[in-house]
Amino acid sequence: MLDAPVTIGALGAGALCACAVLAADRESVGLDIGRWTARFRARASAVGDVAAARRHLARAIERAGWRETPERVALAATSASLCLGVLGAAVSPAVAVFGFVGGCVTCALLLNAAVDRRRRRFSGELVPLLELFTLELSGGGSALAALGSVCVQVESELAIDLRRMLIASQVAGSASFEARLIEYAEAHGIAALGSLATILAASRDYGTAASQGVRALATDLRRAQRRELIAESRRALNNVLLPAAVAVLLPFLGVLMFPAVSVLQRSLR
Repeated sequence: MLDAPVTIGALGAGALCACAVLAADRESVGLDIGRWTARFRARASAVGDVAAARRHLARAIERAGWRETPERVALAATSASLCLGVLGAAVSPAVAVFGFVGGCVTCALLLNAAVDRRRRRFSGELVPLLELFTLELSGGGSALAALGSVCVQVESELAIDLRRMLIASQVAGSASFEARLIEYAEAHGIAALGSLATILAASRDYGTAASQGVRALATDLRRAQRRELIAESRRALNNVLLPAAVAVLLPFLGVLMFPAVSVLQRSLR
């Protein structure tokens, strides 16, 4: 028979070894779970960043008025950038990188230019629409009915969008036209539409006359357009005069001064 102390010692040693193995296995499982959790968080963060970038691109495409999906626009930009990079790779790797980055920047600039052109076009379409709106308000009736009549008569992209918002706001339980107009103004960066929504909301809630506010808004927009036109005319004049001065005036002065310079050079000799 085995001695009791030896048996107890053997059992204790075995129990300690088993506990050590279980503890090591639990620690490895905990490390695996931690690593899996970190990877899952990284992937979730990447997916969130991609979704945010897609929403931003979709908003920019909508503001530009393009009828394309964000995926197709991103694919077109990537394809153009890769083509420029491949063409630049025929020269050197540095030119290839510059071509790829330049293609991406060019696509972004084209999108921003489209957004700015559409915003300026909407601002230009808003002035005559407000003037006609003022005339309709002078005949009596509600402001929304007068605006709907003007939007039906005017053929422009802004009038079409306003008519759609008027129709959508008449559905029971939907957002009001003023709320839709404020959201539209924020999405397209047109502050005048937000001012128009404020005027219409004040006319509906407090019964104030909307004609005076609309007339003042149209006058301010017309003055702003006039100032912008004057500034563009000055810039165009500078763009014409400076090349003319370099290309015409300097050679003309050279021809005039050539005899005098020749005589002075001979006299110095």
